[in-house]
Amino acid sequence: MKAKVLIVGGGVMGNAIALSAARFFDPLRQPVVLLERSALASGSSGASGAILRQHYADRMIGAMARDSMRAYSSFESRTGRTLGFQRAGVLTLAGPSRPETIERLTRNVDQQTELGIRTQLLDAEGVRALVPNIEVDDGVIAAWEPQGGYVDPTTTVEQFAALARTYGASTRTGVEILSIDVREGRVVGAETTEGHYDVDTIVIVAGAHCRHLLQKLGVEMPLRVARVEQHFFRMPSDDLEDDSGALGETSSWALVDLDDPLVSEGEADPDEAIKGLPHPVILDLEYGFYTRCEANHGRTRVCPINYDPQEIFDEPQAKSAPRPELAERARELLVKRLPYYADEPMVGEQVSWFPLTPDGRAMIGPVPGVEGAFVAAGFADHGFKLAPSVGDGMAQMIAGEPVSAFDLEYFDPARFLDFDQTEDWSGRLYL
Repeated sequence: MKAKVLIVGGGVMGNAIALSAARFFDPLRQPVVLLERSALASGSSGASGAILRQHYADRMIGAMARDSMRAYSSFESRTGRTLGFQRAGVLTLAGPSRPETIERLTRNVDQQTELGIRTQLLDAEGVRALVPNIEVDDGVIAAWEPQGGYVDPTTTVEQFAALARTYGASTRTGVEILSIDVREGRVVGAETTEGHYDVDTIVIVAGAHCRHLLQKLGVEMPLRVARVEQHFFRMPSDDLEDDSGALGETSSWALVDLDDPLVSEGEADPDEAIKGLPHPVILDLEYGFYTRCEANHGRTRVCPINYDPQEIFDEPQAKSAPRPELAERARELLVKRLPYYADEPMVGEQVSWFPLTPDGRAMIGPVPGVEGAFVAAGFADHGFKLAPSVGDGMAQMIAGEPVSAFDLEYFDPARFLDFDQTEDWSGRLYL
């Protein structure tokens, strides 16, 4: 078997790369093949909240999230395929108990505006008007992104894969890499559970398993994984009432043309409520969690924003069950901000693993010292927000084209060549 480009990893990033790469190469003479050892979206992608936001302190990441948002927004109109995109809006909160978050949020909003991202700075009164029954102190401020929201993670991965196949790419699930053949410093093949592939280019994009695969190339990279628990509570109905009456009849996202991510007319004022959902996506910098409604499952997801330094490992740990005390902590934080969840039962929980780098930036590009090998790893839980941009940039790179999707040097894996692999950096994450 032969592959011009062999992509290892069937999550959102791997399939975004396959989709973009398939457009560059002839499927008969230069086949693009994606291998996934289990099922598509069976790792961290399938467990992701798949939130689409553009609020970042990092200018480069913000620009990539902006470009990716445009790709998601127009996907259905361009392809006729749905990703389960819900433009629920994203509300990022900062509060007086953590004054540094207020300064950071204000700075981020200014930067978003410079990048052409539609966002609005709200005070506490504006937040209360947007989200009835929310508990915020008078010193709270928020960034409101009416175009933000989320996609269905598994559906998105499957649709990316399906569209890649229409361009000639192949998807092989249940296939595992056993070894990678390197001769005279160049990748020439790969042994898999379904046989041998002659390979020109291999792209390692297997999430939490990237470190192990890079070791098959004889390369050590400072990649670790964070253990994250996500808890689900029954989603309240949208007929909650506050002092002014029902939760509202007009949705801020319903007034935006989903087929035109650049639309500038028809945006609701921030005092209009969210129709069909009890609240928008909330990224709470003050209390350290995010939450989003999942109406198709009748539940609300709650997940910490930050990682526990004691929960950082070299590789995913087997049989890692959710812990009851973390479930109670999730409820406590959610109810502190949205009291009407106090009586809602927990309906599920899961443990997921997100890959990290020492500086908080992903590594995207050539594997140092191995010609024909590329890696895209260490995205933490930002993969969905950036996947279309990363897919385009990686495909340009593989094809030898100028890379316009992002700054190559910024994400270059070679920046870790001199990194002390024995250093314990789990306590200093830039997230």
